[in-house]
Amino acid sequence: MGWRTRLTQIGFVWFLVAPISIGAAENISKAKSDINGITKRLNDLDAWFSDAKSRQRDLQKDIRSTDQSIASTSGDIRGIESELARIRAELQELNARATALSAQRRQQAELIASHLAAAYRLTGEDYLKLLLNQQDPEQLDRMMRYHRYFAQARTEAIDDYQRTLAEIDANASAIHTREDALNQQQRHLDGERDELKSKRVARERLLVSLNSEMKDKSDERARLTQDRKRLESLIAELTRRAQQQATAGAFAKNKGKLPWPTTGKLAHRFGQDRSGGLLKWQGIFIDAPEGTPVTAVHPGRVAFSDWLRGFGLLTIIDHGNGYMSLYAHSDVLYKQVGDRVSAGETIATTGRSGGQNESGLYFEIRANGTAIDPLAWLARR
Repeated sequence: MGWRTRLTQIGFVWFLVAPISIGAAENISKAKSDINGITKRLNDLDAWFSDAKSRQRDLQKDIRSTDQSIASTSGDIRGIESELARIRAELQELNARATALSAQRRQQAELIASHLAAAYRLTGEDYLKLLLNQQDPEQLDRMMRYHRYFAQARTEAIDDYQRTLAEIDANASAIHTREDALNQQQRHLDGERDELKSKRVARERLLVSLNSEMKDKSDERARLTQDRKRLESLIAELTRRAQQQATAGAFAKNKGKLPWPTTGKLAHRFGQDRSGGLLKWQGIFIDAPEGTPVTAVHPGRVAFSDWLRGFGLLTIIDHGNGYMSLYAHSDVLYKQVGDRVSAGETIATTGRSGGQNESGLYFEIRANGTAIDPLAWLARR
């Protein structure tokens, strides 16, 4: 590769890493103001969430309490329904018993009527016939007593039926009263359960609405949190750039005082001819054995740390305000892009990477992308 192509490449790298400064102080102030506004909104959201979570817990407690009340009321209703079923079965049994007793009472009444008729015949015309027929009076007396006792027994049985029927009627009346009371209680509990269900639906709707609002607020909080993080990153970057500019002032003040980037013999100077006079050196080349430490000449941030055709393993340090230093043909790179380095800190070791025949370090200093003589900036040996 020709050195003209290499110079074009290194110029492109300088363009990529050159700092941009457009009112950093104003941008920092604006970003901080935005952060304050976002923080206030986040604090308001935190207070809202605290209240919302309390309301959410209260609604959940109300729903749980309502569910328990509904369950208890439903249990009471099932108990009443069971009691009503038992009472109705008992009423059916009483009605069946009353029907049977009424039938027996009618039968007994018919038998009494029959016996009374027979007794009348014995005491009436039958009695005259018996006398005329000269039948035995003692036998007549026995028959009359028999009919009288039989009629009395039947009458007592009817009285028992009558008392039993009266008792059945009284029990049935009491059961009907109990049934009416249970029906009324069931209607009351049904109404209470319906009211509880309505309350539960209302609570559930409030909870759904609150959860939806909490989700919206959560999304808003997440967006604001991300916005704040981006603003904080922006402030950090702007602050870093402002610090770099302040460091750049120190860089300019250290002209002629910068430490050498490595130990070794100066082999090529800035501006000397190279490649048969077709090109000139844009920096200096220092001969040094492979593995010799390479150190930063001034504090800054690593803007480039990788292999580049024609330069091998290359490190570029941004010192701010357009000042950068370049360290090429390294054997090992110790820093990564974004790392902060101090003056004298080891950043690499010398080598012959990039197809270099000689082991050493190629070193440049650039101001706003333009190569300047490093020897004018380095301290005299």
